[in-house]
Amino acid sequence: MVARARPTGRRIALGQDLRRLRKVAGLTLEEAVADLPFSEAQLQRVETGQSSLRRAEHLRSLLEKLGVTDDDTVEELLEIQREASKEEWVIEFKDSMTPPQMPKFVAIEESARTIRAFHPLLPWGSLQTEPYARAIFAMQQPILELPTESIDKAVRLRMRRREFITRDEDPVKLMAIIGEPALRHIVGSVDVMREQCNDIIKLASRDNVEIQILPSVGTRYRFAGDFSILDLGDGLPPQVQVDTAWGALSMSGKPRDVGIFSRRFERLSTHALPPEETPDFVQQLAREIK
Repeated sequence: MVARARPTGRRIALGQDLRRLRKVAGLTLEEAVADLPFSEAQLQRVETGQSSLRRAEHLRSLLEKLGVTDDDTVEELLEIQREASKEEWVIEFKDSMTPPQMPKFVAIEESARTIRAFHPLLPWGSLQTEPYARAIFAMQQPILELPTESIDKAVRLRMRRREFITRDEDPVKLMAIIGEPALRHIVGSVDVMREQCNDIIKLASRDNVEIQILPSVGTRYRFAGDFSILDLGDGLPPQVQVDTAWGALSMSGKPRDVGIFSRRFERLSTHALPPEETPDFVQQLAREIK
């Protein structure tokens, strides 16, 4: 089944096309924007999928500079630009409790074919129950000095992210590795944690979800930070996302960065328990929660 097109995916695809055309023309970023009404930095953001050219005439001028004169090709790229310029639904969830890069990340997450995610201390976002997510955000409220409305908005966004892996049509395939401490640390209450454990067991039974647990005991490969690798398919470059200590999101589509984190995930997967052992292991953890 073909994945549904999203503005973010279209924006990344357009950026890849424009970079390829610029390389074919033998132009640097600086040379490509000479005498055009936008900057070198803006074109770089367009090529990396971070933004799009909002005005059709700007894209036409760029294509002319790159030597693209075929009417069908120009119209095809203009149509991609129109799709790429549409606002993502996630914009309505922008809030001080969510990092500035979150709308971009969630939009890519929704469009992904496969997500490989690792989190050592918390269940991955789309695996969290509503009570668990609310408890996590409530912990941050006094630190960030934000109103209750911010918690409500953050929880609603997290629940929308769950729909990416639970929707009936074309769900995202998720391969998640969770550190054992993520299910031992009490968040909210014992009841909240038991519900969270039971929900992970339920989600692990889905055909498109594979969950592994990295035990605390034993000599195993470990990594301190959480990250995800998003594969968009259709020839688009994978994206790697890492949370920073400041609560922000860092994203990269550079092959070297994606390669490093892909190898990390493979090593973590090798040292984590097999997916078929997840239900029994998590069920035992739920019984031990006090």
